[in-house]
Amino acid sequence: RIKSNVDGRYLVDGVPFSCCNPNSPRPCIQYQLTNNSAHYSYDHQTEELNLWVRGCRAALLSYYSSLMNSMGAITLLVWLFDVTTTTGLRYLHTALESVSNPEDPECESEGWLLEKSVPETWKAFLESLKKLGKSNQVEAEGADAGQAPEAG
Repeated sequence: RIKSNVDGRYLVDGVPFSCCNPNSPRPCIQYQLTNNSAHYSYDHQTEELNLWVRGCRAALLSYYSSLMNSMGAITLLVWLFDVTTTTGLRYLHTALESVSNPEDPECESEGWLLEKSVPETWKAFLESLKKLGKSNQVEAEGADAGQAPEAG
């Protein structure tokens, strides 16, 4: 419903059929919205019209927002499950590696996530990345490549 700035009257007195609410108990009134005499037992000022209250843009935004919210929640839950599983498997892996007597089912062992502290692990990770970057570089054969070899 598009209203004008003067007297609250409609600029357009009709709407397309797609604006009709199919759940409405009465037939869709899409033409002559403000003409009370054109429709039986109808007063456009007091009676609720059988048109959608919100537009298509608002309806689509609401639908897709709720869909994205539910997908985001599911993604977060799956991610948390994966992190928990990976952490548990790391503890299990390191605990099985540190078993002193594999034949004894009741022997104690310790599990850990990182072998070193977090800063040391991060530093080692960055150094390994630097080594990967340098592995594709070609080094010069000698420090002074422009000099002639010594006579011996």
